Amino acid sequence: MTAKFGCQLPQHESNVNRIFEVAIDCERLGYDSVWVYDHLAPYWFRSQSSLEAWSLLSAVAARTSTIRVGSLVTNVLLRNASLLAKITSTVDNLSEGRLIVGLGIGDRRSLSELRSYGYKFPPLKDRLTLLRETITVLRSMWTEPEISYDGKMVKLSHAVCQPKPRQEPGPPIWIGGKHHMLLHVIGELADGWNHWGLSKEKLLELEAYLDSKCAEFHRPAGSVTESWAGPIRFEHTDGRNEVDKIREKLESIGGKTSYFIASFPSNADHKTYEAFAEAVKSLA
Repeated sequence: MTAKFGCQLPQHESNVNRIFEVAIDCERLGYDSVWVYDHLAPYWFRSQSSLEAWSLLSAVAARTSTIRVGSLVTNVLLRNASLLAKITSTVDNLSEGRLIVGLGIGDRRSLSELRSYGYKFPPLKDRLTLLRETITVLRSMWTEPEISYDGKMVKLSHAVCQPKPRQEPGPPIWIGGKHHMLLHVIGELADGWNHWGLSKEKLLELEAYLDSKCAEFHRPAGSVTESWAGPIRFEHTDGRNEVDKIREKLESIGGKTSYFIASFPSNADHKTYEAFAEAVKSLA
């Protein structure tokens, strides 16, 4: 299987033209996708600067023509399910069917960010329930004339989502995370899984668990796209050597990972993005 690749856009940049330039450059370099994270005040930046995810993604979708655009990942706590159905349908239309909807349930590292914006942080069980119900609502509103829904976390009455997404029956849904209970939801409902920071041994363990859940729900092996996301450094010392280093890093991830999504430092230039593209294309 040929590996696919994408990158996180530098959405902390105050110069939005720089973000658009990166997206267009990635499209020219043959990237499969560009992504935004969904943090209102990202905890890993001292400034906590960040453009809002879906506003930015809609602008990127309008300025590109072939590359996929996605959220890695949208926190289901931030927008109610029906509003998210409307947002994603809009962006899928703006992109002419290039959207991937990445979803997540948040973690304690973003607790202060959530609370500062007035959001609650429910227990894991409730967040998983909200994730399941959100996926159900998204897929229903993407395809049905109207829906009413009476869930534990989501309740709707005759909700309408028009126009429908360009993709039928809707954009693919990926879920990011590493918890076994999250993998249960992925095995049942998701089209893709995004992971990061795992040892080869832990990845193999989680893959086996995910395979068992897919089988439990009568889904064939390989029905869930497995992707990795992580930082890539490029030193500009020897271009050929740097490509080899990146390829070795990607090969070390292991498992069934077939999609690689890089985040680059703020000073990354065209050569950095080009080197990553070359490294992924050279994978056996």
